[in-house]
Amino acid sequence: MYDRAELATDVGPNPRHITVLLTLAGPAPGVDEVRRRMRRAVAAEPRLSARVRHRAARPPVWEPVPIDVPDHVTARFTPGGDPVDVALDDLARPFPTGAPPWRLSVVDVGDPERSALVWTSHHLLGNGPSLLGLLLETLGDVPRGSPWRTPGRPRVRAGSGTGPDSGPGSRAGGGTGSRSRSRADDERPPRTGRAGRSPLVRPVTSGTVAVPVSVDAAAVRAGARTCEATVNDALLWAWARAYHRADLARGGPGEQVALSVPATLPGTRFGNHLGTLRVAVPADLLGDPADGLARLAARTRSAKRRLRPWAWPLAPFGARLVARLGLLPWFLRRQRLISTVVTHAPGPPGPVRLVDVPLVATVPLVPLVGNVTTCVAALSISGRLDAAVLCAPESADLVQTLADDLRDGLRQVADLARRLP
Repeated sequence: MYDRAELATDVGPNPRHITVLLTLAGPAPGVDEVRRRMRRAVAAEPRLSARVRHRAARPPVWEPVPIDVPDHVTARFTPGGDPVDVALDDLARPFPTGAPPWRLSVVDVGDPERSALVWTSHHLLGNGPSLLGLLLETLGDVPRGSPWRTPGRPRVRAGSGTGPDSGPGSRAGGGTGSRSRSRADDERPPRTGRAGRSPLVRPVTSGTVAVPVSVDAAAVRAGARTCEATVNDALLWAWARAYHRADLARGGPGEQVALSVPATLPGTRFGNHLGTLRVAVPADLLGDPADGLARLAARTRSAKRRLRPWAWPLAPFGARLVARLGLLPWFLRRQRLISTVVTHAPGPPGPVRLVDVPLVATVPLVPLVGNVTTCVAALSISGRLDAAVLCAPESADLVQTLADDLRDGLRQVADLARRLP
């Protein structure tokens, strides 16, 4: 079901890839060692050595194929280059027909104190949390089979998404910032109307620009907890605020921002099983951070309480049905249900080394499709909240302003903890 939905929604103009840039504080690892480790991953995970075979009048299937790891793990020498540019180029580069849809580049920028790894795969292969776990377990010092839990993250319950610091709006401890709200505020369901008439919602063309943003995850978490909110709530609030400002700057009406938030299905392993939450953020939540974040956290909690496990397959089934009717490209370019996308995956909170070199930054990249010209993708890892603001060419002139406003919003959340007596 989910595999066929991923194939159906790969309608362009950008390929449906996931890329992550892993910046290392040291010289480029040896490509032979990286290949040796990836051979172990290929042996352990069947999808890495399989391709999708399409069959006439029958569903496509995964088909094992011989794989030559050096074809998938290569070295790139770009002296003085920007690894973000390398990653964006990789995001847009198609995979060879008939080959397993993944690759890993060892990037040497000619600096003994800086290098990078760039992973790219089709979303069909796996979702963000699956791929991050694969990379950390294969290339790093993160034990296999022991999923990390960010501080304060409870065990996942059926229908609860991916936890409070990675999934939308679970409860994460009390604090003084929530005292001004009533119980009715907590129980009020989110507004589920259409997205505002934003000039940022328009058909996208091929290409992506990105600006990284990195903040102290612990500081954001501490500030969010004063409002009974989570890191993910803080990211949603800060991004909705940045989007709202960009909408006004473009001459838009500044109406509510409708966020689409992917959430990993409870209990799933490696793969692409995802659900989606839609969180509507009215403009009146985007002023004072203490009040707005507390009210947004109540909305995301309410949205998650209404989720039912049986409903998760409905979205991929609907996507396949619309695609079969030949209407999916038309719908994606004209939809008015969402304004923008926020995706956030958790990683280990402690220091990470990849191929014996410290990991100091990450930049997650995802495609822009339909008429959604903006997106933020984020990872919580090694004490940082690493995000990338992504824009299609139609909104590219706003990317730096959006990144600056996102950073400012997250810092405003962090400052909430410092206001406490």
